[in-house]
Amino acid sequence: MEKINSEMIVLAREARGYTQIELAELLGIAQGTLSKIEKGIQSPSEEFMTSICSKLSYPRSFFEQNDKVYTPDLIYYRKRMSAPRKQILRAEATMNVIRMNLDRLLKSVDIPDVNLVNWNVEEDGNPDDAAIFLRQKWNLPKGRIDNLTKHVESNGIIIIGTELGVDKMDGISMFTTSNQPIIFINANMPGDRQRLTLAHELGHLVLHLGKKIGNERDEEKEAMLFAGELLMPKSEFISRFESLDFNSLANQKLYWLVSMGAILVRSKHLGLITDNQYQYLWKQMAIKGYKTREPYELNIVKEKPSLVNELLEFHQKTLGFSKSELSIVLNISEKEIDNLYYPKDTNLRIIRF
Repeated sequence: MEKINSEMIVLAREARGYTQIELAELLGIAQGTLSKIEKGIQSPSEEFMTSICSKLSYPRSFFEQNDKVYTPDLIYYRKRMSAPRKQILRAEATMNVIRMNLDRLLKSVDIPDVNLVNWNVEEDGNPDDAAIFLRQKWNLPKGRIDNLTKHVESNGIIIIGTELGVDKMDGISMFTTSNQPIIFINANMPGDRQRLTLAHELGHLVLHLGKKIGNERDEEKEAMLFAGELLMPKSEFISRFESLDFNSLANQKLYWLVSMGAILVRSKHLGLITDNQYQYLWKQMAIKGYKTREPYELNIVKEKPSLVNELLEFHQKTLGFSKSELSIVLNISEKEIDNLYYPKDTNLRIIRF
């Protein structure tokens, strides 16, 4: 019988959204006892393991995994993101579970080689330069990128579209223990915002993850500049530019497949509009409610990622794994596989943008 990994007990608790006090009450034990078990000071009894497996709906094998749980400094979090700690811990734990699943799935399957740029802003150039270089490296067409998701996955980066469960958390980037880059995207966002978020998180992978960043640098601003140049290249954007009003913003949105707000920000960054024009249009956007939700008739179709589904299908259809056997490989229940990767609610599906 494998030894219980105390880190997995913490991970399971946080993935289910419980505080230590709440889980202790649910299990009918003292918080101090649970705290000692989670710290590895006290070995869990068989009665404890039976109870926690039942209450948290994880098989015993989940708690016997030797994987390390990634701490927040190994996952890029937006500095200005504010959310209840409990929400953040649950999202982080769920991402860790998926990361561990992917590491196991990737042991049997070859996916496209990772083809990322390792860019040092202080030595190689600004974020715009990094985006230009990546477009060239990936042989992206001039002008609009019709399906950014397809190009990202073709270059070995896995995209997970799921419900992150944290206010203002649109996306998170990270690497697995085998150095596989993953981008988590909030599947409930509209298509234009998802594209910008994907480009933004790609910027973090290229510019920030695994690097020491000085306090004077604004990673969010840098990632957004990268995303702007990637999705709306300067030369083509300027050549298509019209004097901005709501009609031209709508036309530009339908071409570039990003939000009216993103086009407004890009126009300001490139010096195509004055500060007064910028402020006026934002005020008009706010009055019309477009800062929260842009007109329905301008909705951009969501792009749909497929690599994760292909990984699961390969195991089941080609390697002949039943869902029961797959659950053994992943150390989660069959129901958990459905919840994470095949949810019935269409707003929560893992999708190919």
